[in-house]
Amino acid sequence: MASVHEHSLRNGMTVLACRQNHLHAMEFSLFLKGGTLYENKQNQGVCHLLEHLCFRGLGELDAAALNQLTARFGAELDGATYPEGVVFRLKTHPRFFDEVLALFLRFFSDMPWTQEAIDAEKQVVIRQIEQEDADFEEEAARRFRRTGAGVFGMMGTAESVAAMTPATIRRWQRLVFQPANACLCVAGNLSEAMEEAVCAAFEELAPRDEEQPFAQTVPLGFCMRDGRSDMVLEQEGGQAKVQLAFDLDDDRVFPLAGEVLNAITAGNSDSLLFQTLREEQALVAEIDSVTEEMGMFRRLVIRYDVRQELLADSLRKVFALLCRLKMYIRPLRLRQTRMQFTDNLVFYQDDVSGMAELMGWSWMAGDLSRCDLDAQAQMYDDLTCEDLLDAAQSVFRPENLTICVQRDPEYTPKNLRPLLKELREMLA
Repeated sequence: MASVHEHSLRNGMTVLACRQNHLHAMEFSLFLKGGTLYENKQNQGVCHLLEHLCFRGLGELDAAALNQLTARFGAELDGATYPEGVVFRLKTHPRFFDEVLALFLRFFSDMPWTQEAIDAEKQVVIRQIEQEDADFEEEAARRFRRTGAGVFGMMGTAESVAAMTPATIRRWQRLVFQPANACLCVAGNLSEAMEEAVCAAFEELAPRDEEQPFAQTVPLGFCMRDGRSDMVLEQEGGQAKVQLAFDLDDDRVFPLAGEVLNAITAGNSDSLLFQTLREEQALVAEIDSVTEEMGMFRRLVIRYDVRQELLADSLRKVFALLCRLKMYIRPLRLRQTRMQFTDNLVFYQDDVSGMAELMGWSWMAGDLSRCDLDAQAQMYDDLTCEDLLDAAQSVFRPENLTICVQRDPEYTPKNLRPLLKELREMLA
């Protein structure tokens, strides 16, 4: 399987390389710690603005020159801001290796943006904020993102963005775009010489000893949830929405067991909740679960929509099935899920972007074993029903649980809090 080479450079930067020489493409992905987890009320949205400004100019390249450069080798530079990081990606042909390497070095250029560029991009971001509608999913996600400093929208507010001074932007540019705060992932058709050239080029970047890399803090209430963590929103009409989120404590549940447990719970059409609530009882049209990561922290999230009058019944059935998973997991279900995950590992070998993503988020989580495909394949083979049973008993606990519901009070119980308390007691 694909092998990942880790390089820890003298300036604190990490370079991860995965050679997939049977492919025709290569991808550079730059992962930088940043985002709303490290912002405060005054500067919220600054990391998203920084991401936008990079498309206004990198080093001596203005926007027009940057677009001309990437168009010349048939690629498009992509950028995105997440709660825990800012990521830039570019996928192209290996013959453009030298140009792409030079381009990614420009992210660490110490040149400030012009006032004209800052003012223009502020207006773009403010228009995005004005058009954004915070939905149920976002409101529920903020419960997980909250830290001691608070919780903020990904783009900040129109007021916070408008008030940002060039000095604030400059300060955060130096905080985010420094070697010790970065990981470069290179995947695809690469030679040994290319890999060495990447390391040599980025090792020449000067460290910024006065700027410490960001350190992620624990989400407020992580693995210490109670009824105050729950959220009930009201909305007229439509279907009721449910999100059940369980914090995953890595000291109790290692990532691979959490992923398999997620698939068995509601992660595919053969899962327990899908088969019962959709196929047998037709309470819901769809139900799914995912393992969400936010840097070093993870949670298992179960989501579904349901007719308003069936909300209470559906919740009781879901929790009854979760209690069942804490008592017994069929060997056949484990074998089916193991086969699915083993196949997915093989697919990574033929996906240059997927492999780059896997490396980058593994670094962000502080656990590079997550991108070691050989080790993962062996762990899937070694996983037993007893391991999964231990994981279920560790995960499905009231102190890990956040219940978020959006409903129409005309068709559901007027006060949902007694029901939510009952559900929590089922898992105790």
